[in-house]
Amino acid sequence: MSIKYIIAQIRHEKNMTQKQLAKKAGISTAMISFIENDKRQPTFYVIALIAKALDVTVDELVVIKDTHRFFK
Repeated sequence: MSIKYIIAQIRHEKNMTQKQLAKKAGISTAMISFIENDKRQPTFYVIALIAKALDVTVDELVVIKDTHRFFK
């Protein structure tokens, strides 16, 4: 699952608007919208801010595909 879907899903589960998440994370509402609409890829720093605002770990937001390639 893509980070855009994970952020949106958790945000909805916590009954937060994009504006509320943005304010809590200290980033713009536009940035949240861009991420959720796949128009921007967030930096690690922005992912960390969003994770903290959603009260989840970065690991819960980031999915690494094909991890088996990294451990050969």
